[in-house]
Amino acid sequence: MAGSTKCRRVCGRPAALRFMPDARAAEILDLSLEELESLRLCDLEGLDQETAARRMEVSRGTLQRIIYSAHAKVAEALCTGKGIFINGGNYEIAGEWCGGMARCRRCPFIIESDRAFRERMERIMRNGIIAVTAEENGEIFQHFGHTRWFALYEIKEGAVASHRLIDAEGSGHSALGGFLKENGVDLLICGGIGGGAKNVLAAAGIELISGVSGSIDEAVKAFLAGRLKDDPAAECDHHHHGEIEGSCHGCGHGEAHGCH
Repeated sequence: MAGSTKCRRVCGRPAALRFMPDARAAEILDLSLEELESLRLCDLEGLDQETAARRMEVSRGTLQRIIYSAHAKVAEALCTGKGIFINGGNYEIAGEWCGGMARCRRCPFIIESDRAFRERMERIMRNGIIAVTAEENGEIFQHFGHTRWFALYEIKEGAVASHRLIDAEGSGHSALGGFLKENGVDLLICGGIGGGAKNVLAAAGIELISGVSGSIDEAVKAFLAGRLKDDPAAECDHHHHGEIEGSCHGCGHGEAHGCH
């Protein structure tokens, strides 16, 4: 039986997870966090591959394979007009090894990206508006593009201040993004969702937790408790349902829980 792949060391998550030529990018390429880290070290910092490999705690041959894959994906996106979603991989976050310190102990890269993402989510947990794709029985609707009903929760001081059901009148992906933005939504919780819809939400500045099933109320409670995780692999045509409990530091794109 093949051994498990060793997690690669990266210094933090980026401030932006999605890049697209416009809000209607038809296809998205996944760029793993270790691929992004290889680009940062070799192309941005200008380190040689031997030094970059030591930083990531991998062999030079492994680093070469990672950066070759990263270069190929970025070139394909730029030349063919595809989007890029920074997502998944086998990695460990150096900032978490450092106990949440602003500066990693073993390199000078400041962990602003991971901190910025957490701060955005914490602001929504304290004061924000959450939308959940809804069925009339109180369960999470699993096909974002066909959603008619959204449960809207207003959060104040870390608790639900009010909630109501709103009718989207069967709008398509692009119209749904605008509909949510008009209603002041900061975060969407849903089941399956396609790449184009993710782009629309990102362009509207709406955070996303996808791949979730079960009770709407329980999902909101789990989010406010910090226990709800995104599953970036959740698609409308093949769901990978997110777990309310548990998270990982990046041990596998396509597992039952996401690596946000």
